[in-house]
Amino acid sequence: HTVRRQSIKRGEPRQMPSLPHTAESTVREEHFSSRRKQLEDYLTNILKMPMYRNYHGTMEFVGVSQLSFIHDLGPKGIEGFIMKRSGGHRIPGLNCCGQGRMCYRWSKRWLVVKDSFLMYMKPDSGAISFVLLVDKEFNIKIGQKETETKYGLQIDNLSRSLILKCNSYRHAQWWRQGIDEFIRKHGKDFLTEHRFGSYAAVQENTLAKCLVSWVIEYEDELLCLQATPAVVFIHLYFLRLSPEIFMKRPVVEGNRWRLDCILKRKA
Repeated sequence: HTVRRQSIKRGEPRQMPSLPHTAESTVREEHFSSRRKQLEDYLTNILKMPMYRNYHGTMEFVGVSQLSFIHDLGPKGIEGFIMKRSGGHRIPGLNCCGQGRMCYRWSKRWLVVKDSFLMYMKPDSGAISFVLLVDKEFNIKIGQKETETKYGLQIDNLSRSLILKCNSYRHAQWWRQGIDEFIRKHGKDFLTEHRFGSYAAVQENTLAKCLVSWVIEYEDELLCLQATPAVVFIHLYFLRLSPEIFMKRPVVEGNRWRLDCILKRKA
């Protein structure tokens, strides 16, 4: 803390803003609007101070993280700390080998809700631990009977059943309602099956069409010249497309349908 205090620029505000000391029960109804304005000013002044703005308690209270406002990740949904149970994968080899509750582990994670996926991160490092995609089997259940956990919340998709533990039934309802409303508003296209069994709706004028055309156009050339994966990745770089994207979901055959593996087989 000494180092942090010394590193603060002199021009930055340092004084902690104050809240009104009048009890809520003694405030008249006509003064409620000014009371709300005081609270708004208080929070605004807190967020102007880098030391308080970057403090983990402030970020938790406001419900933001380092991934909240990245435009390419889609609109911001609800975020917060949850207790996540291990297991639940529908992919062979990723589940715990034992049976019963003694085999499960509970971990504290930061859950982020986006329009087409949910992900949780490690609170200490911010590293992304797992991404749960929104697909046609996406569903949310709450209650001890469905989740085998008191105040449990279960989120299902084609590849996993994620079990979360909340502080109360009301807390579980808050998560369920927040996730469900946000997904149905921003990610409803991923909840139904589309043409050719695709998980996503048809999009016009996308780079994916350019990539498919490129693969078809240069298929014979790739086979004749035996292009190396490096050459393929250079083309992907110019297309600004990640080579690690899966072209078929859910992932049930390892990396067979990952784009770099497909193009490597073509090469």
